[in-house]
Amino acid sequence: MAPRGRILATRFGLNPNSSSLGVDVTFLLLGAAALSIFTPVVGALLRLRRGSSAHVVDPPSPAPTE
Repeated sequence: MAPRGRILATRFGLNPNSSSLGVDVTFLLLGAAALSIFTPVVGALLRLRRGSSAHVVDPPSPAPTE
């Protein structure tokens, strides 16, 4: 029976000879970071675009008691 080989090292990187796991994780992290920055900016721009039509209405005053 031939001896089994063993893993000598693993490498994470961007070159074509290394594992693609490093590339996948990098783009997932960068994409999540960009999305977390982009979402509130779009929300703020949409809120500003609506202008004063999106104001908060005051609650009604309580009825006078006798």
